[in-house]
Amino acid sequence: MTGGIAVVLRRRKYAVLLALLCVALAIETFSARGGFLSDAVASVLAFAIWFVVFERRHERAVMAATLIATLAISWARYLAPTDRNRAMALATDAVMSLFLWSAVFAILRDLFRTRATGAEDVLGAICGYLIAGAAWGRINALAYLLVPSAYSINPQVAALLSDWFGRVALFTYYAFAQVLTIGYSDVTPVRAPATTLSLFATLFGVFYTAIVVSVFVGLAQSARAAGGKE
Repeated sequence: MTGGIAVVLRRRKYAVLLALLCVALAIETFSARGGFLSDAVASVLAFAIWFVVFERRHERAVMAATLIATLAISWARYLAPTDRNRAMALATDAVMSLFLWSAVFAILRDLFRTRATGAEDVLGAICGYLIAGAAWGRINALAYLLVPSAYSINPQVAALLSDWFGRVALFTYYAFAQVLTIGYSDVTPVRAPATTLSLFATLFGVFYTAIVVSVFVGLAQSARAAGGKE
């Protein structure tokens, strides 16, 4: 029975990952003050991304080390002195950004190499988009810690910035607004590196959608042409 469940999870891996991504984003942004639950869900999600996305042995080994480092730093802050919070936040955001962007790269690489498209491929592309949004959020959180003056923050939400969870939640929301090109007035990039990140996040969102759609269209046309020849 356990083997059957494992087979089903393998076949529906991106459906399961998409569900976890949605749950994690909902918890992260709904409860900006976070806590143990947020960290637990984030840890499960990170492991799921590693398990689902990285299938090559070398990639698995490297990303496993990155994942362990990220989780170790994230959980260690519960024991660390308060004056170490900023340094630990910088380290966590940097390593987590690397992990998430590696996952996006792996998803896109496998998508471009596939010869047939199906529902799992579509779900995989959606997962890549959501993971990329979370990665942009981490990068912006990192940029804020390094150059706070690069962002203009609405005073009504500025209180979130002093909290580990609140900062990640705020910049995740901001990052998705940039990727979706809908804008978010409570956080405004006023100078580099925030303006540069905003530009590239917007370009990424536009080109990701265009490229993925073109890949699916090409695969669909190829499948139709192959079916016609038969």
